[in-house]
Amino acid sequence: MSQHMINHGMVADDDQPELAERRLTEPAPGRPELIISSVEAFPLTLTGDGRPDPEGARYHVGQNRPTIYPAGRETLFVRLETRSGHVGWGEALAPAAPRVPAAIVTDLLAPALIGADAAEVKPLRFRLGELMRERGHLVGHQADALAAVDIALWDLLGVATGLSVATLLGGAYRREIPSYVTSVGGATDEARGETIMKLIEGGASRFKLHLGNGVDADLRSFDVAAAAGREALPDVKIAVDSHCVYDGADALRLARELGARGAWFLESALPAEHAAGYAELAARADLPIAGGEAFRHRTEVAQWLRIDALDYYQPDIGRTGITEGAAIAELVNAAYRPILPHHSAALGLALVAGLHVAATAQNAPYFEYGPATVEAANRLLTVPLEAGPDHYLLPTGPGLGVTVDEDAIRSAAR
Repeated sequence: MSQHMINHGMVADDDQPELAERRLTEPAPGRPELIISSVEAFPLTLTGDGRPDPEGARYHVGQNRPTIYPAGRETLFVRLETRSGHVGWGEALAPAAPRVPAAIVTDLLAPALIGADAAEVKPLRFRLGELMRERGHLVGHQADALAAVDIALWDLLGVATGLSVATLLGGAYRREIPSYVTSVGGATDEARGETIMKLIEGGASRFKLHLGNGVDADLRSFDVAAAAGREALPDVKIAVDSHCVYDGADALRLARELGARGAWFLESALPAEHAAGYAELAARADLPIAGGEAFRHRTEVAQWLRIDALDYYQPDIGRTGITEGAAIAELVNAAYRPILPHHSAALGLALVAGLHVAATAQNAPYFEYGPATVEAANRLLTVPLEAGPDHYLLPTGPGLGVTVDEDAIRSAAR
């Protein structure tokens, strides 16, 4: 193109700022106007089965672990509404102190959201992330707040357009998403073995044991569970999560012993941020090494991929949000690695957001399933999620495809 054409045949937006401003603020023809008018945050403290907890928040440090846990369940829901009356809901994985990210939503994010166009999800999510980026807050409670808002933005856009989040992301590769059971109940190794046998009778074939009680104890626990499971189903898959409690030497010994026993994968063997340690473990272990539930954004994951730190990546969409979660899936799949989305204490909105990301990823073979978590999640939804020990069904309605029981949310918020 000649300089003459640039100067005389075309008009740049910056030459006519009013035109540029209209293009940035006016919706395209046929698209609903989605200017955000209200932002509400609902920190929830619930009993284990998902009912409001009259005693409020109580915490304890996990047995043989350094991590704090609530006595029941805690989470954060966020509600966005537009001038046109469209509503979107989101949730963060906030299993302890959800009032902290709730305050971030209310004090820091809401002023930037009010008056913004909710249809511009990715640019808006980027601008929200920039608010505290220079101060190092792309992680932690700030990221929790961002995740809840981001999920709500995608839900809102889907509700307004009549499209599911999966469709907005480009389409689902699968609508039936294989699951693995992560909550194997039982106070003893023998009791957990019996639970696995009962779950196999109900259709389950993939399991994860939550251990981290010392290498020898973990191996004994695995042996009992594997013997029980293989008696009922010879090709049963059993993984181990050791909750980041081991150093390099013990993690390698556990990995090699589990590999020799035919374990499926070893998750969170080392401290969550120890990328170099995971890379060494993955290179020397005899079974797949998994991790990543603490990931918050794509640039963090890119650094782990650069050193080939994991075999299986496990982002939790209740911590990343949909925008970053989908970006992480693209990066991981492009590196010939699968994502196995994590899901633990968050409830139905974060869960179904994760299902949409998993369904639209090329390589997301399994999704974590906790029967008690799904049961608790369904108490806050008007229509239950379709989930079981073998698979989830992706909701097909607009947005996330689920509807929250708003009265239950408001009555449970503290």
